[in-house]
Amino acid sequence: MSKQLNFWSFIFSPILVSLFFIVSSIGPIDYTILGMHPFVLLLYVTLLTFITGLTGMAGMEDWKDMARSFSTIIMTLGLSALLAIVIFFGNLLS
Repeated sequence: MSKQLNFWSFIFSPILVSLFFIVSSIGPIDYTILGMHPFVLLLYVTLLTFITGLTGMAGMEDWKDMARSFSTIIMTLGLSALLAIVIFFGNLLS
């Protein structure tokens, strides 16, 4: 089970990074459809993927699993820090 968590969290990591670039490149969005800012929603999903990646570290069997797990953690931790900074300064300026 934890090997599948490791694999799927690795798949979601680049998807979340690309979603960040898509959301940041488009113009203003009507937030009433989502109920919250897209960056906040992306931060929640990124943190969930980070926790899933940490849980998936229990199923490491070889060096490929270890590399996959560490790259997942680095990508999601970096993206969540970037999103937290963007959300914090965005709230200060609004």
